[in-house]
Amino acid sequence: MAGREPPDLASLDATTASRRDTFAAERAQRKHVFPFLELPRELRDQIYDYAFTIPEDRADRALRIERRHLKYFRPSAASILLVLHHEYFLLNHQIAREALELLFKKHTVHLSCGPYVLQQLLARIEDTGGPGKQWLKRIKKIELDWITFPNLRLYPPERSEGKREWYWENDGHEVDVDYIRGAQYNGHYDEHDYEGGYYDDNFYEAENASLYPTWPHRNAPASNANDPFGFATHYPFADPSRPSTVDDSTSDVDIKLDLLVSLEVTPLFDYLASPTFALASITLPLYFLSRASHHHRGASRPGYTLPLKIRYWVHNCIHALLMLRESEALQEVRVKYMPWDVWASMEPADDLRRMVEKGVWFRSSDDANGERESEGEAFRAVWAGLQERGVCKGDERMGLAAEVRFVKWEFDLDKRVGDELEVVFTKGVA
Repeated sequence: MAGREPPDLASLDATTASRRDTFAAERAQRKHVFPFLELPRELRDQIYDYAFTIPEDRADRALRIERRHLKYFRPSAASILLVLHHEYFLLNHQIAREALELLFKKHTVHLSCGPYVLQQLLARIEDTGGPGKQWLKRIKKIELDWITFPNLRLYPPERSEGKREWYWENDGHEVDVDYIRGAQYNGHYDEHDYEGGYYDDNFYEAENASLYPTWPHRNAPASNANDPFGFATHYPFADPSRPSTVDDSTSDVDIKLDLLVSLEVTPLFDYLASPTFALASITLPLYFLSRASHHHRGASRPGYTLPLKIRYWVHNCIHALLMLRESEALQEVRVKYMPWDVWASMEPADDLRRMVEKGVWFRSSDDANGERESEGEAFRAVWAGLQERGVCKGDERMGLAAEVRFVKWEFDLDKRVGDELEVVFTKGVA
């Protein structure tokens, strides 16, 4: 050991102290990091992916996007996840950004709201600039729904100051509501308060122009000089010998449906087809009726067998197929063909097994014996609508291909009851 210099104890102590300080600083820094973020990004993405694949057990109504969200929505990763009802990721801003990125890239985004509300939400995200445009560009799959479909007899809403039309709501009389409902009632009593239990998505702040599309100016119908009070068309008693005026009101509702499609549906699909998006898949619902309902509606209103809401989704399907035809990015349109009600699931007007075998094209040459005469009413309406637009001629179907799959009901009472079809339209030769 001769010739070796003794260790410098002062230098050794300084090195040890420096390492101890560094370790303490790193430990203090880790205290400010959310523990989940200490995992590798690849592992975090696997956890996000697994969470998004867990079947949704909440009711469809609980997943709706409401018009009032437009009033408060300020685009961010956290607010987007919140409005999409993925609030379980709101633990940290970084977690929200990572989860949103994976949701848009790999999973179907469920969007249950009216077309105008959806377009405005997406437009506000785009208006944020760089991050917003990147988020929208990442969306690959969407599923459309509209739980709060409006009563079209009241569309568009005509209300001043956000109050209901009923005269007794603003008659100037004060009422002791505690006396009427009981002092222990803990709900709200203000029927003008549309943020509470009386909220109606289709009338919320109707005077707010930013929450609704621009309505066309409508002139009041001219009164008959010989009948200024309209008594000629008012008959309060059910006289079977008198012609019914139901057709007039029904015709008005049909006009309102056309107005809804022109003001909201068409602009939405034009926006989705713009370079802002790169959608690869659109999913939407169509419905079939029960045999009895199909027969009754077909006999009472020839040409209008389908209920109004189904006809609304027929228009959406037409727009989606036109977008599939024109868009290079869009690869498929998925249609969930479901029973309209429990009666349709018990005695459907459609033979679902036969539709799997013979398809959903309903060409005139495919049914020489007439066995499918009352089958596939919604799909027939889609092809008729495309023919009216001049993109389908005769039995042509725009060169589309379709894969039809039978979905057996698994006795899950939390979801729609009954067997379904899943129809996937793609580009190809039918």
